[in-house]
Amino acid sequence: MNIQYQRNLKNSYMVVIEPGQPLNMDGQLAEKMIQRQRIPGLLHWVTMEHEGDMTFWYQITGLQSLSDWLTHHALDYKLFGHLLSELLALQEELPRFYLKTQHLLLQSEQIFLDASGEQVVFCYEPLWNRDPRRSLQELMEQLLPKIDHADKDAVRLGYGLYEKCQEENADVWNYVLEQNTGNACIHQETGEEFATDRPEQTDQPEQKAVKKENTQRKSSGIPEKMLEKLPVTSALSWVQSLGKKKKEKPAPVYLFEPEEKEEVCENPTVYLGAKEIAEGRLLYRGAGEESSFVIEGDSFLLGGRNEQADGQIQASGVSRNHARITREEDQYYIEDLNSKNGTYLNGELLAYKQKCPVNPGDHLRFAREEYVFF
Repeated sequence: MNIQYQRNLKNSYMVVIEPGQPLNMDGQLAEKMIQRQRIPGLLHWVTMEHEGDMTFWYQITGLQSLSDWLTHHALDYKLFGHLLSELLALQEELPRFYLKTQHLLLQSEQIFLDASGEQVVFCYEPLWNRDPRRSLQELMEQLLPKIDHADKDAVRLGYGLYEKCQEENADVWNYVLEQNTGNACIHQETGEEFATDRPEQTDQPEQKAVKKENTQRKSSGIPEKMLEKLPVTSALSWVQSLGKKKKEKPAPVYLFEPEEKEEVCENPTVYLGAKEIAEGRLLYRGAGEESSFVIEGDSFLLGGRNEQADGQIQASGVSRNHARITREEDQYYIEDLNSKNGTYLNGELLAYKQKCPVNPGDHLRFAREEYVFF
């Protein structure tokens, strides 16, 4: 399976390519179901055959992948619980449409959210066949490094679910249901621990001493069974190692068919020790009242009406998470974040996740707002 992103003036698409595989019976049935009606929680898609390869075109206009969303947002208890509850609802809904859970693409790159983060949609790919428990475990391995480890409830939920996925014959979906209905040890709204039918107790001095001795281990929020297997001091490094991905071979390219004077910048370089690093700038050249920006750091988020954006563009056509400029050594790159009205580099509309180098004098346009990069 290969994945590409294509865009025209109206819509943005994620294209899943299955080399040399015809559409099977499950695929034909799923395609008819999705053409007839919109299934809540699933992206709409159509199929096309290209040179013997089956391609699935998912319309993702205005959406962001979960992996991109977590670049700028914390995976806290609220978002984590919402994601799992939507997945559980979809898992229970699919059989009504004669669809199977083993065809869901449970990867952070193929799960999408809207601009508010409240709507979550998943991809159904009938030629993909993976045990749902294994898919959920792989998703958890991707999400554990992204958890806000200051949020104890998020840590407890994430590690608890990951442990359940590894238990043989464990009812994973029932565990998710319990966590999201408040039947487990975490209250859904407040996130506080609660107990019923238990008398209120006061700690004795010797009990306080024991609690104090174990504070550092329990403060991580990781389940006790995990603590027995893994020291807290190495937990974070272990989690980070789970997120590493193997390099993939580049996919074949599929085509989609349905001069101003240089300005001298003040203080063009900053110094770090004995090495000088070029500092990029975006100079506003539009007709509105937007500001120019100095590109600080290795990742610079551009967006409108978003307090978390490094550079805020107030024009109405600019998406909350519109584009990202990154720096690798002394080279800058521009990447569209599936904005609604597009990002343009020297007049060329960029596809989602199309990472292009930016050089001095290049013209960038975010929706209708023009900038020059220096």
